[in-house]
Amino acid sequence: MPRDLPIGNGSLLVNFDADYNLRDIYFPFVGAENHAVGHPFRFGVWADGQFRWMGRDWKKTLDYDGNTLVTKVVAENQDLGLRLVCYDAVDFHENLLVRKVRVENLRKDIREVKLFWHFDFHLYGNEVGDTALYDPRGKCVIHYKDMRYFLIGGSTEETSGIDEYATGRHRIRLKVRTVSPF
Repeated sequence: MPRDLPIGNGSLLVNFDADYNLRDIYFPFVGAENHAVGHPFRFGVWADGQFRWMGRDWKKTLDYDGNTLVTKVVAENQDLGLRLVCYDAVDFHENLLVRKVRVENLRKDIREVKLFWHFDFHLYGNEVGDTALYDPRGKCVIHYKDMRYFLIGGSTEETSGIDEYATGRHRIRLKVRTVSPF
């Protein structure tokens, strides 16, 4: 299935769909091991007691930043009164996906905003045996199975690391693998 925003470095290929959900993570062989298998890794925003996953209720433009392989996604949600300017890149030398989100408040009052990422790994293309753990020293979540490890971390201008997360049994009573706010 075609994807709207692919970025990669030859060993790591990441694809986003039209709703700006991460859909494919190929590593270490592009086209061979898809660790998402098309299951969406969702991105959500909480503000003023309201929560919205990135999707059809967001007005979005998906593009690349100039003549680069860095994505530039502008997403606006009138209900939340927010505009997000998002950049995604896969490092040229290292197998790293780097994401930057700038939040613009479209209202006059000062507000608290939290960003959430939901990861639905299917390591080696199969969800059986996938494991997630929180590392308090690194303040990160690590997803792993056999020889594949994916570290999920983050930072803001004030702090670094994940301070809220959830892991659970996959696809049981709507529990999720990992939800990480920043």
